[in-house]
Amino acid sequence: MEGRIMQSTAPQLDALIVGAGFSGMYMLHEFLKRDFKVRLIDDGEGPGGTWDKNRYPGARVDSCIWVYQFTDPDLWMNYYFTEKYPGWKELQGYFRYVADRWNLWPHMSFGQRMTRATFDEHGQQWRVETSTGDTVTCRFLIMATGSTTTPIDPAKFFSGTSKYRGELYHSARWPRDKEVDDLKGKRVAVIGTGASGVQIIQEVGLVADELVVFQRTPNLALPMKQERYTRREYDALKPLFPGAMERTKQTFAGFDYDFIYKPWADMSQEERDRIMRFNWEMGGFWFWLAAPVDLVFDEDCNRAHYDFWRRETVKRIKKPELVELLAPSTPPHPFGVKRPCLEQWYWEIYNQDNVRLVDVNSQPIHEFTETGIRAGEEEFELDVVICAIGFDNNTGTMTAVDIVNSEGRTVRDVWNEEYIDYLGKMVPGFPNLFYTYGLHSPAAFLNGPTAGELEGDWVVHVISDITRRGITRIEPRLDVSKQWHQEILDAAAKTLFPKAKSWYMGANIPGKRPEMLQYPSGAPMYRQKLWDEVERGLSGFILGQPEAASVR
Repeated sequence: MEGRIMQSTAPQLDALIVGAGFSGMYMLHEFLKRDFKVRLIDDGEGPGGTWDKNRYPGARVDSCIWVYQFTDPDLWMNYYFTEKYPGWKELQGYFRYVADRWNLWPHMSFGQRMTRATFDEHGQQWRVETSTGDTVTCRFLIMATGSTTTPIDPAKFFSGTSKYRGELYHSARWPRDKEVDDLKGKRVAVIGTGASGVQIIQEVGLVADELVVFQRTPNLALPMKQERYTRREYDALKPLFPGAMERTKQTFAGFDYDFIYKPWADMSQEERDRIMRFNWEMGGFWFWLAAPVDLVFDEDCNRAHYDFWRRETVKRIKKPELVELLAPSTPPHPFGVKRPCLEQWYWEIYNQDNVRLVDVNSQPIHEFTETGIRAGEEEFELDVVICAIGFDNNTGTMTAVDIVNSEGRTVRDVWNEEYIDYLGKMVPGFPNLFYTYGLHSPAAFLNGPTAGELEGDWVVHVISDITRRGITRIEPRLDVSKQWHQEILDAAAKTLFPKAKSWYMGANIPGKRPEMLQYPSGAPMYRQKLWDEVERGLSGFILGQPEAASVR
């Protein structure tokens, strides 16, 4: 009875946003412009999302900075970055600048984690409990928690971590007061060679007395080709920003360059070679995301790109015994269907005498010991172990907390049975719950701020529209959600993505069902899908109180 009294009252907020990354801050700004009662909470120390939490050595963005920022001219015209690919410290400063410029601070709370959310069907609102002991009610709950924010616990991957007496860190939980120079003279291990691993290895290898890299799969990393700018040089680039930012709204991955859509089979060998050489020299993700689109469909096109990558990479590996481990003759997987990253001196690090590469396929990690790691027939004595083993991507942030509907089911319960949602935005059976940059959105294939604005615009529009119409409840239909799921599976089946054990496919988590967890057909198609739904009057949703049969 007491709960019913609470449920009959109006919610304290129109919307509660969880997460202070690009999409969370963008939506907060847009809702405030529309005079919504809105608040944002985040468990970090300040704004930035992943850039508040990821402070490991070498952490930096892999998008050119002229597209890796909000498109609001008031922001980019008055800010200055010193690098083409800035590090985490500069990005932290940028997010604080955004919070100042948009006057977001009074509407944000940090050090506050959502611990449970329960939907009140009677009041058509969410009741959200937080780590600070607060409870807040809101009409709409928006999870802007990202796809790579729930780190994999090393204790679940390796035995004996509790008895190891040295320093043990996950890359995403690097100590706030620890600098890379603190590793001078230390014996360090890095487990994992994904994007974070590559960035850490580059930096730690320069200072550690010994560095042991435990590799399962080689990273097909691409040359970053970093640039530094004076204030005058950066300001001289700014006239190019509007065109680049507009271009991000038109391209597959939200960059200011795009795939080539001419079929690989229709190209002469000279044209193919010219395209690959040009993209390689451009650096960054050009070799991946400005390639012929057949790269992700056609085995011949893909193998040609891998062979080109290998020829260029092998030139930089000076230890003959490492060539097959770092750049094998046979591709470990199709190129580009497992996320490459950008490197600066990654291959050169392995040429140093203080760096050793261990292939865990032939020399598996058995356990942690008190003094290090036992792998194969060897025991490695180590002062510091850094686990760059990734995240429970796409689904992990929403299944790590209890989000409970009126029937007592959680999002975790639903996704344990089937990865079902509609438009990568809502889960059937969970009214008034929106999310961004997660399951079945194009987030992993899309430049971060581009995704934040694309997805945020739609969420804000839909909530504003139904609020204006006096509608207090919205939920996706089950039938269209199942159709959406099948559409994604069908699209992925036509590509080479299923041929790699990647986090795109959920294959990095033991026991997780392997299938495509991202929208694979590109940002322009995704944008069209979102706004076509608006044009249809949100026909894929149940607006208002449903009949029981329609949500089963």
